[in-house]
Amino acid sequence: MQSFKGRFEPTRFEDLTVTVDFHCHSACRFCIVQEGMNRYKGVSFERFRQAVDENGSAPRYRRVTFTGGEVALEKRLFDYLHYAKTHGGFEHIRLQTNGRPFADEAFARRVFEAGVDEYFVSLHGPDAATQDHISQRAGSFDEAWRGLQNLRALGATILTNTVLTTLNVAHLEAIVALVEPLAPARMEFWNYLPMEDKADERGLIVPMAELAPALVRALDRAKAAGIPTAVKYVPMCLLGEHAESVDNTQPDVVIVEEFYDLYPKFACLWEAKCEHAERCLGLTHAYVNKLGWERERLVPIPRVRPWEEPEDGLAFGTDEPGGDSSRAPSEDHPRWRALVDGVAEAHGARLASVLLDRRRCTFRFALGGASVDVVLTKRSDDGPALLRTRSFDVSYRNLRDVDDAAREGLAKLVEAVARSVAARDEGAMLLDERKGLIGEEALRRRRG
Repeated sequence: MQSFKGRFEPTRFEDLTVTVDFHCHSACRFCIVQEGMNRYKGVSFERFRQAVDENGSAPRYRRVTFTGGEVALEKRLFDYLHYAKTHGGFEHIRLQTNGRPFADEAFARRVFEAGVDEYFVSLHGPDAATQDHISQRAGSFDEAWRGLQNLRALGATILTNTVLTTLNVAHLEAIVALVEPLAPARMEFWNYLPMEDKADERGLIVPMAELAPALVRALDRAKAAGIPTAVKYVPMCLLGEHAESVDNTQPDVVIVEEFYDLYPKFACLWEAKCEHAERCLGLTHAYVNKLGWERERLVPIPRVRPWEEPEDGLAFGTDEPGGDSSRAPSEDHPRWRALVDGVAEAHGARLASVLLDRRRCTFRFALGGASVDVVLTKRSDDGPALLRTRSFDVSYRNLRDVDDAAREGLAKLVEAVARSVAARDEGAMLLDERKGLIGEEALRRRRG
């Protein structure tokens, strides 16, 4: 099996991100979709309608986020917003933006009145000198700051995102100080991911000896101001009391599948020894290749339970502003539990947990001291499966602590669960093995 730290999978089940545009009037030096500006198309309105209609008929996502390059430049933005608001059943609509278009007060109000209640705004410096250098556009900081003030005046929910690079690592605490008066719902700090510049020829990767202390000071300042925080791609053991801020999950993204082939891989020497291993990705391969494993700096938190190679991606985290990033916003999943409701009790067992992400639904059943997982994946019409229903392939795995008596009981239980799913599956519950959710139709043809 491929190492968990070699995989990167979006797994936050309740949030959907749609890339509707790959144009931007900034040119940030670290941009992870820089190559995509010339390679990927935005999602067509027709494909977007399909995703929204699916959610409207079989609710799965609570939030839809629009992103790409600078999504506010999309000519059909208000068509997308209107359709999401009227057909998708979403609780929240969010824009991921550099904030510059919202310096226009009239435009900010129009977008807000179109139903966008959340704004995830990039802020990579506390002043024009820093941010304009990073964005390579004079005036970008002043525009973004006016945009943030306009959105706050409208009563919108504001979240900020700061990408951690050598260009701004000395200014992180100052960024928090700048944003404090806006009372953001959350500030996020994403460590730079070298999508194209794997050798870091741009010199943007910050050594952990410099990054961790600067980030901790910023997190201290945010905590004192009562601002929730989230951190991505920084080892948890370096953040002290802020370790719980780490949330490496991502939403499902309607983007070309090929995008994830470029996504960095992660590794950590202490994976099997650290209590945080299921949540902490460690270091990117690019970091390791340039700066080493940080063998002395990374200190594993001793495990209190045996290490097992994870079979699923990260399955916790929330995009709910102010939410606890260490757990999923919903652990009950009543529509999925209903597929097996009452079956365990009829066999003297119990349903111990339901683990749900984009790719699979895993029911863990306990019978005495033994347990088994029953797994639903998207119906494939080929390959191994215990049973196929309208929507799913049903299989089982992870028999634990099983003696002969328990084996017979678990076998009957698994059969009963499979029959229950087949009887109750009406064909409207969706799982998908793909990460990007769309294929080659979202690629531009290269010349030559």
